[in-house]
Amino acid sequence: MNAAAGPRVEFAFGAVFSSLLTIPLQAEPGETLQVDDLLPMTSGRFWVADAGAWLLKVYSNDGRRVGFLDRRATGLRQPVSMTSLHERWIAVLDGYLPAVALLDESGSLIRRFPLPELDRPVQIVNLRDRRLAVVGTGWGAGVGHLVHLYTLEGDYIESLFGEPRERQPPGRAYAAAAGDAFYIGHSHTDSFAVYDVEARAVVSFSNLNAPLETREQGSRYSSHELRGLFATACGPLIAQYVENDNTSEHLYDLYGLDGTPIALGLRSPERVVGVEGPFFYSVQTSCQDGARLRVWKLAFGQDGPAAEDQPQDETG
Repeated sequence: MNAAAGPRVEFAFGAVFSSLLTIPLQAEPGETLQVDDLLPMTSGRFWVADAGAWLLKVYSNDGRRVGFLDRRATGLRQPVSMTSLHERWIAVLDGYLPAVALLDESGSLIRRFPLPELDRPVQIVNLRDRRLAVVGTGWGAGVGHLVHLYTLEGDYIESLFGEPRERQPPGRAYAAAAGDAFYIGHSHTDSFAVYDVEARAVVSFSNLNAPLETREQGSRYSSHELRGLFATACGPLIAQYVENDNTSEHLYDLYGLDGTPIALGLRSPERVVGVEGPFFYSVQTSCQDGARLRVWKLAFGQDGPAAEDQPQDETG
């Protein structure tokens, strides 16, 4: 969890990240592709949770849809979030009837278990192939907690983190994991917790907005709402915001894995939707014809590979 262990970079969109590949995810005739969550698998295929269509969709590495899974196949009414287990299974969270379905890469159901501890689950996170963390709203059957831990077999372990205490307009928590660290932030707060799962303790509580004066135009975050946390294998932690529900432009802050700010205020039309090792994946607003998926990697400084050795984006 030492941020200094990663490559040291200077902040600019092209300097920090390299675009490696662009893949057009094709929609079927007459359908609109809504990418609520995306999971890249070692086979090269991409799994997409389309909660609007209530389907899981599977794409090849050239963007063709090669299959879909509906409720009859998985028992899931509204797939909202996914995570891989042991790099060969897919755990899918049902946001309508609280449950998790564990599938293999062929789409066959291995097991399914209900989540009686929460009523509105929104995200599932893999904790080192040892536990599953399910993020809820904190209301209803959630008994005032945002995070609920389970074994891989579906046995309930414990609940963590109370929801923001003052009743406010609808919001939600976002989480990410790297090593033994679990990161959680809420759209109603200006900070996130770094929780050591093995030690069962909060090791840092970092201000997502600091230092505010370095942000572009010096604007405060009162008009920005947290919409995602993503942790790459070697850093950085990516905090994603939207401004006044303007989903055509996103704002990103970068933090070390210990919560130390690296760079603030990156604006982009790209929406981050998934992470795999050192890579992260983004899409632009879905449309009738599909969505453009882009693959990114942290660009190394002088101690890293030469620029000519880096993969190049030949399609973007």
